[in-house]
Amino acid sequence: MNKKEESKTYTIAAFFLGYVLIDNLTSTEQNALGNWLMLVAQTLCTNGSYVFNNDWKEHTTQGHPDIRNMLEVVRDSIDKVSEIIK
Repeated sequence: MNKKEESKTYTIAAFFLGYVLIDNLTSTEQNALGNWLMLVAQTLCTNGSYVFNNDWKEHTTQGHPDIRNMLEVVRDSIDKVSEIIK
């Protein structure tokens, strides 16, 4: 199963689970359960974002790239393009 099909399967499963639950719950219970599930989801999203941000900072600051070397590479690339254009 590819990722697109997998995401659709999860969406359909969530829909059917919610649909089955609405028959056995009052509107107040549905609202309370929905709010609780949203809280759980928001907590997961918030934590995931925080961890991703920390991981990204560590990834981008490791090795402290040499700016001079990077600029030399850019300059060489521009020179090559200039030669091709001439």
